[in-house]
Amino acid sequence: MENINMKGVIVNNATKTYGAGKSKCAILRGLDMTVKKGTIYGLLGASGCGKTTLLSCLVGRRRLNSGDILVLGHEPGSPESGIPGPRVGYMPQELALFDYLSIKETLQFFGRIYNLKTDFVNSKLDFLSKLLDLPPSHRYIGTLSGGQQRRVSFAVALFHEPELLILDEPTVGVDPLLRQSIWNHLVRQSVDHGRTVIVTTHYIEEARQANTIGLMRSGRLLAEDSPENLLRDYNLTSLENVFLELCMKNDDNKLTSIVTNGTSCNHADYKTEQTHQSQGGVDNMVFDESALSNVTETDIGIQLQNHNNYDVISPSPSANPTDSFVNISQFSPVICVTTDKSDRSDGSETSSALQFTGSSNSTTSGKLQNRPFRSLPSPHRLVALIRKNYLQTFRNIGIVLFIYLLPPFLSTVFNATLGHDPTGLKLAIVNDELDPSQGRICSSNTTDCTYSMLSCRYLHYIKDKIIQVPYDNVSEALEAGRNGQVWGVIHFGHNFTEEFEIRQDAGDSATLENIIRSRISVNIDSTNKIIHSSIKKWILEGFEDFYKDFMRSCGHEPEAGFIPLEFFDPVYGQNDTPFTEFMAPGIIISIVYFMGVSLTSGVFITEKQQGLLDRNLVAGVQMTEVLMSHLVNQFTAMIGQTALVFLVMLLIFNIPCHGNLGLAVFITFLQSFVGMSFGLLIATVCDDEIGALLLSQGSFLPLAVISGFCWPIEGMSFYLRYIAYCSPMAYAIKSLRCVFTQGWGIEQTDVYAGILISIAWIISLLSLCVIVLHARKNSS
Repeated sequence: MENINMKGVIVNNATKTYGAGKSKCAILRGLDMTVKKGTIYGLLGASGCGKTTLLSCLVGRRRLNSGDILVLGHEPGSPESGIPGPRVGYMPQELALFDYLSIKETLQFFGRIYNLKTDFVNSKLDFLSKLLDLPPSHRYIGTLSGGQQRRVSFAVALFHEPELLILDEPTVGVDPLLRQSIWNHLVRQSVDHGRTVIVTTHYIEEARQANTIGLMRSGRLLAEDSPENLLRDYNLTSLENVFLELCMKNDDNKLTSIVTNGTSCNHADYKTEQTHQSQGGVDNMVFDESALSNVTETDIGIQLQNHNNYDVISPSPSANPTDSFVNISQFSPVICVTTDKSDRSDGSETSSALQFTGSSNSTTSGKLQNRPFRSLPSPHRLVALIRKNYLQTFRNIGIVLFIYLLPPFLSTVFNATLGHDPTGLKLAIVNDELDPSQGRICSSNTTDCTYSMLSCRYLHYIKDKIIQVPYDNVSEALEAGRNGQVWGVIHFGHNFTEEFEIRQDAGDSATLENIIRSRISVNIDSTNKIIHSSIKKWILEGFEDFYKDFMRSCGHEPEAGFIPLEFFDPVYGQNDTPFTEFMAPGIIISIVYFMGVSLTSGVFITEKQQGLLDRNLVAGVQMTEVLMSHLVNQFTAMIGQTALVFLVMLLIFNIPCHGNLGLAVFITFLQSFVGMSFGLLIATVCDDEIGALLLSQGSFLPLAVISGFCWPIEGMSFYLRYIAYCSPMAYAIKSLRCVFTQGWGIEQTDVYAGILISIAWIISLLSLCVIVLHARKNSS
């Protein structure tokens, strides 16, 4: 009786679709495939026929919509399978290599992933360097040619001596001599060590060295047999002509499904495989099968059946009439056993097919069988990932500059450009007190108690803040304001000094006409609120200083003429606190948040696009380990970023921190973690850098504006404030501002509320990452 463990791969009625509704596309259509252990299986087919999708299902990276897969006797993803993990060596179509690692460091990285000893890794590096004609091991991957990089990728799949090798186009871009050397090595691995090899290739004729060939088109196998049998049965001289004839028959709807009789090897091949199994099977250095739970040996009965949906046909007129071709569409884990196996050469009938009761199309059973095995993060894999991240980061000059120069640069730009009083503002001055024949420039600068040219005396108090531009009349000055040449107009009447003196002497009995003629008329451009407010403030402060000085020079009480209000020292801050101090906490939080989002999402997306993430996951790395390694890497970068930002803010621009500096740094760290968590969420949602860039940058500006970093949240509507305070940055900025400007501690509500909200965002975003990853894995 033939054991199920004699089969390396069994695929039954595999169906895989992408999309939904009208955009739904079937990639695999009821595909059946059998690969014996210790053999080489060549999977041939044009681009887009489903080869890569099938391989990704074999290594557990995608799930079938229906059908069943057994790899090395177990479901991919089950704890007994070791797949994804060390039992499989996977070479994807993409290079999936780290540009800033050397060849030696690349193999050492995967050696740490597989927990291999250093001596073993070094010996395999020497062996594979000679076999594959690799460049010197100190060369960085990014400096190699395309063909050299593919050879390194092939070495990564080979070096840990897996039981199953899955190679997607391994000989593309390789010269013929090296291609033959690679095939010779694969044959030796199969014959001498009993390793199972699945190879996809466009070079149809090179697949003659495979034990079995599967010809694939449009998501189905057109034929599955040994090269010799295919050439003999179709009476053709090349496999390419066999494939062409099968495709033509398929296009004419004469061929629906072909599955050859039993296996593609003869009785001698079967005995050879039995010998390998009796000698202990595959000597995998990484996966110890004795650690697995015992699997009950189940004999598989192969029973020919003609399903209603498929035609049973003979491959060619020259084929042996005893050969049968069948497609099996339904089976369940209940196995019925009947076997009749004899030598093909003796003419006796060979019948073998899997017979299961029930249907394999049950989505419930498929989910249960494909449920991935979850375990705790592995320390040796975490260390390998963290070390790889550091090497990738610090060898990339652009990334290093982005991490450590951009934050202090942004801090410098913000402090140099925001929050300062405007300067160089021009105001039109129309002073009708001056004699036009003697010019419009004030020459009088008296300081005694003299009612003479008080307009010039007042203008002296605002000359340091405003550039005064004289005009002959009000109409010209207003026209200049409309043309944007000046920000406003100040007008003094003909008898301003005399009318001002009369008003002072008359006091409460001054007439309305006198009051109007003693006024200073001011028109200001109010399109810019900041400039309008600044000019108005300077004009009022200038008049206050002028009036107090004039009253003092005349021996009067300076405060007598002002409203009975006095502003004492502020509760917090200074009498004239710079607006930069208000904005500084918001700037700090915004910078660390932005850096966390951008860097984390960018690095993660790059690994996904280049196939690096998939390759790591096939090697047995868990997604939680990938996320944790990136968080650790970004955390160390965040320490440097935060230190540089605080250095620029506190020491260079003298922004005061009245509270506990450690508490301020802790709040900043938490907000950086929020940014990193959001960056990871973006990376899990988006598949390309453009989408990640749009989402990260598109979300940053609304979040920054609503957070109140440049304008008080109290300026928003009452209901919008609740939304603002629930945003990731708003309460963190408020907490940091309370520490900086008011010196508050963690016991204050506004401080610890910001900390709690940041922690809640971190937990929520990381939980969403896990949910999205799980959902996308199920949907794939």
